[in-house]
Amino acid sequence: MSFFGRLSEKPGFRQVFKVLKNKYFIVTAAFLIWIFFFDTNNLISWYRDLKQLGWQNRQKVYYQEAIRQADEKLNELTSNKDSLEKFAREQFLFHEAGEDIYVVDESED
Repeated sequence: MSFFGRLSEKPGFRQVFKVLKNKYFIVTAAFLIWIFFFDTNNLISWYRDLKQLGWQNRQKVYYQEAIRQADEKLNELTSNKDSLEKFAREQFLFHEAGEDIYVVDESED
């Protein structure tokens, strides 16, 4: 006797086969497969959108922190003339008359 012949003799298999042949089960299964995999709002696009949303939230936090630091630096530069002079000397290599500027590259090659 073949494998399927022995399998069809079991009472549990007949009940499962009967349920799988039910037209309501087939329609429901087809509907769920369509919704989960082929529809425009399927699970794959939900996952991609959720992943992109998380990435954008991380970017938002990063840029908010960068804006906060820039605002603090701007406030410091506008409130204190000495800090403005220090910033100009460090960033733009400004110097007064009669001063020599030496630029030391500290990167290790």
